[in-house]
Amino acid sequence: MQSFSFRLFITSALLMMLGLLASCRKEEVVVPSVSNRVTEPSSMARHYPGLYLLNEGTMGRNTASLDYFDYTTGIYRHNIFAERNPTVVKELGDVANDLKLYGDRLWAVVNVSNLVEVMYAKNARHIGQISIPNCRHITFDGGFAYISSYAGPIQIDPNARLGKVIKVDTATLQIVGECTVGYQPEELVVVGDRLYVANSGGYRAPNYDTRLSVIDLKTFSEVKHIEVGINLHRLRLDEQGQLWISSRGDYKTIAPNLYVLNTKTDQLLTPEGLGIACSDLAIVGHDLYLYGYSHLPNSQKTNYALLDTRTRAIKSERILDGTAARIRTPYGIAVNPETREIFVTDAGDYVAPGKIYCFSASGQYQWSTEAGVLPSKIVFTPFRLSDSTDIPSPPNTYPKGRNPYVSKVLAYVPAPGQFVNKMPRSEAGDTQQTMNDKVLAAIGRQSPKQKRNELITLGGWGGYVVVGFDHHIENREGLCDFRVLGNAFERASEAGVIMVAKDENGNGRPDENEWYEIAGSGEQPEREAFYDQARKAGNDLGIYHDYRLTYYRPTHEPEAPSDRTIDYIRWTDSFGKSGYVQKNSYHTQSYYPTWLGREISFEGTKLPHNVINEKPENPYDGLFVRHSFRYGYADNHPNTADGSAIDIAWAVDRNRKPVQLSGIDFIKIYTGVMSDNGWIGESSTEIEGVEDLHLLGVSISSAKLVK
Repeated sequence: MQSFSFRLFITSALLMMLGLLASCRKEEVVVPSVSNRVTEPSSMARHYPGLYLLNEGTMGRNTASLDYFDYTTGIYRHNIFAERNPTVVKELGDVANDLKLYGDRLWAVVNVSNLVEVMYAKNARHIGQISIPNCRHITFDGGFAYISSYAGPIQIDPNARLGKVIKVDTATLQIVGECTVGYQPEELVVVGDRLYVANSGGYRAPNYDTRLSVIDLKTFSEVKHIEVGINLHRLRLDEQGQLWISSRGDYKTIAPNLYVLNTKTDQLLTPEGLGIACSDLAIVGHDLYLYGYSHLPNSQKTNYALLDTRTRAIKSERILDGTAARIRTPYGIAVNPETREIFVTDAGDYVAPGKIYCFSASGQYQWSTEAGVLPSKIVFTPFRLSDSTDIPSPPNTYPKGRNPYVSKVLAYVPAPGQFVNKMPRSEAGDTQQTMNDKVLAAIGRQSPKQKRNELITLGGWGGYVVVGFDHHIENREGLCDFRVLGNAFERASEAGVIMVAKDENGNGRPDENEWYEIAGSGEQPEREAFYDQARKAGNDLGIYHDYRLTYYRPTHEPEAPSDRTIDYIRWTDSFGKSGYVQKNSYHTQSYYPTWLGREISFEGTKLPHNVINEKPENPYDGLFVRHSFRYGYADNHPNTADGSAIDIAWAVDRNRKPVQLSGIDFIKIYTGVMSDNGWIGESSTEIEGVEDLHLLGVSISSAKLVK
């Protein structure tokens, strides 16, 4: 196999930059954003209408910046963070190293400024900052951010200290834990209950680190090291559960390399590496795109390649047309998961503004434009950049004895699903009451400053949670009254049916005959935007109000499949049908709630099938789009969107007749869509809380939602 090359000059560049830091730092003038049309408007990217590009900036000069490209207009906008956050001192900061999207928020890791900047993905407005020394990269899982940190000062030092991974609550932006790992940790990836961390040892050259650290997320402690290769850097997980690991070599005699790890056994599938130099890589489906170049003699040419993750073989060594020769110093690569367009950034001379290049899926040049200094990380976003920068702020105090959030959990009965027993975690000896308590700890809240925002899963169809409040949520005419928080984003809805009840007899618990269903827009599926496409796809678009389903505990727990899924937990329904919950290779724990009996039965409304595989030629590996309903459900629209709000006036009785309620005291939420979605698993409603909009001072007209 041809040796692919990769060049990194970290040591010399770092020494040069340290000299810059030692000099007097100059303040930079805030530059307003600049827009230019780089291509014609396109409707190709329906699910990802835009992308963000993070520019690192020159070390010591405070020139990190954020750009945005809008597919719907063909317009590229430069330096939007500084413009939209004029009161944020030093703008985005000094050397922005990583950028990720989690829910409706962007997280930028700013290395030399020792902070993580959190902003709204819709408008790039500042939310908050987290102080972390020498932070490097970030990943997320279960309501937490995990950030790698060199921990020590920015300097070459043979005695440099061990690094850390910092755990941050994504709701409160508070640090809730830290774990010591190897030397100078770089990228990190969550696989099931474990976190893999690539250790570089870059400050200790020539004594580089060669190990992956493995962290148990349940205890948040390092449980072992895995020997891989020298000076580790990039990590990417593929659909087979294989972890791709890049090694940067020693810049003298040891060439860069690329390794593959089986995360089920933690054994290297390529002990000697693939002999491929990899600077950066992107995985979409079974395709791995990379570029690399090397410091070794006669190896300075940049190479691009496409690999098949299943066979680990090179499919093509020419993935871009001749325009690629114009790219002086490739600095990042990304592939749009929808259009398969290939984006490559060019750092140029590392001082002047770089460029971003766009190539079609077949590698043909599309467009390019100037970016910021050292353009690197690209994030494709389901949110179009809004011109509005207004974000309502909730009040900090509420009337005495009235908490806008969930104050009690009366029942938590999830259906089987891939996140069950993990969100929240169940342990030996747990009972219904201890699980209720865990759910309250996850989604309950007393004030905006209190920790919350840990997602809980309701599993497959029918799984539910019942919550209560310390006050009566009022039904105010013409206004939405509460909001159920989930983790939905555009074209990723896992709609949950909502039921409400009053404490009519004052016993502190909802009686069965007091429940009323919130009648959402699924009652008229023909009015949903996805209706015609779903009908053409053959989806069942009926809505069934007396649907019943029973799940059966499996007689044994099978091994997780190495590829695709296996029949796992049997179910039968009121239509006389039967089937299985599927088990996949990404979640290896039991999917059946451990504290419940041998059978679990549910009844309620089964919503129209809103999931469409837009690549039907791939029944398992396709593009499964989970379309949002217009209104009336949980985990259906982003938490900040008006569509996530609920009007109590939408409640109906068992005969589907509207009811007049002065207010409510209890809310029940259950998964309303029954759908197995190939490689991404079943549709399962996730919940992170409930808010009384009136106590929070949020006014949303319900009439505009039902038009």
